[in-house]
Amino acid sequence: MISSKARLAESAANILAGVPEIFSLVGTAYGAHLALKIALIAPERMLSLWLMGCDPATLQTGKPDIAAGFETSTKTFIDMLSGLVVRPADTEAAGAFRATAQRVGAKASAAQARAVGSRSDLTIRLSELSMFALLTWGDEDAIVPASVGRQIADAMPSATWHLIDHCDYLPKLERPAKAAMLYQAFFQDKSMLCAVA
Repeated sequence: MISSKARLAESAANILAGVPEIFSLVGTAYGAHLALKIALIAPERMLSLWLMGCDPATLQTGKPDIAAGFETSTKTFIDMLSGLVVRPADTEAAGAFRATAQRVGAKASAAQARAVGSRSDLTIRLSELSMFALLTWGDEDAIVPASVGRQIADAMPSATWHLIDHCDYLPKLERPAKAAMLYQAFFQDKSMLCAVA
């Protein structure tokens, strides 16, 4: 489900209205920021949470205007961005990223970038997220360093941390088999624990 409201809280409310009573969330980049927001709004409905490539702190000043990049020169900007979010040698993942970004479109991508850019600081609230969580990061992530992911995992009471070798910002795209294996093992294990509890 994609939602591109002006604020993460608005998209979170939109998504919560259309999902089952109990659910799991998987999010990368914008999706991970949105998943964090949803988890804090409705923690009692969360079975598990899988996060990649998000930073719960507010956006630092002086960062590039990603929204404007999507709006003013969409194809050129997407081509440039594809060289930042995946390792340069991984042309297949870069192509998949470009195709996905073009499908989402400039308007929705810009709205998502603005929502993430105006996010509130959730760092001090991470300890409230007691659901089972998996945090998966690429060891070469140049957008959100792995140290940030590790800090999130350390702050959450029931989080599991995995660093994926030879991977940048998008583990599900760059190392799909490894990411799927980690999530399958995590979810099966945590599902059995939930069934016992």
